[in-house]
This record gives sequence, structure tokens and C-alpha cells, in this order.
Amino acid sequence: MEDWEMDEMIDGVDRNSYIRERKKHAKPGEHIPNKNEAKLLRKLMSQTGMSEEELRSHKKYRRMLSQAQKVPAAKKSDEQKRLDNIMKGVTKNLKLAKEHPKVQEEFHRILKENFPWIRVPAKKKIKKRK
Repeated sequence: MEDWEMDEMIDGVDRNSYIRERKKHAKPGEHIPNKNEAKLLRKLMSQTGMSEEELRSHKKYRRMLSQAQKVPAAKKSDEQKRLDNIMKGVTKNLKLAKEHPKVQEEFHRILKENFPWIRVPAKKKIKKRK
């Protein structure tokens, strides 16, 4: 079995088999929510105490569930993940927010030293009031 095939398997069972089985045995016209929608639906049901049908009939919640169905944004590139991890390390070490000038300075220093091929927009200089 190829490595990419193993990614789709959990303990020798296809990840999507549960979803396919559920769709196969669903009644005609029954809606099977995707992962994000199901998560939001459970959250709303516990918060409001309403049933699924009541939530879907309510305009506010229907919009929220519709938004949850939409495909999420594209995944981050490897370069962006690397930048995020570096920033995370710097903020943990300095215990400051990522917007802080000291954090920005350290972040750019690390990038220059270790990753000269990565281009990051130059930091904006803040004009001081007189």
C-alpha cells in the first residue's frame, strides 16, 4: 500500500467510509451535515436547547449553518507555516504580543540570519509625535 493511501486509512479502515455509509442509508431528502456544520449544530443545540429542526427553521441559525457548510479557505503554504512558527517562538520567548516592536525586531533578525531567502515585507516605521 502506498504512503498516500495510508493517509486515508485509520487502522486499516477508510476515513470516509462512515460518511459514505451514513449517506447510503439516509432517507431520501435527509440532509447529512459536513464536519464543520455538524460541530456548529451540536454547539447551537447545547446552547439554545432547540432541536435540529427548530434551529434550521430559525433564520439566524440557518444562516450560521449555511456559512459553516462553505469550503474553508486554502491551506497555508509551507513558507507561511514556517513564518508562523518562528513568530510563535519569538512571542513565547519575549512574552509580548506579535505587534510589539521588540518582537518584530527579533523576528526580522532571525529571518535575516537563518532564512535569507524568505522575503518578508519591511517593517513600518512609526512616526513619533513631537
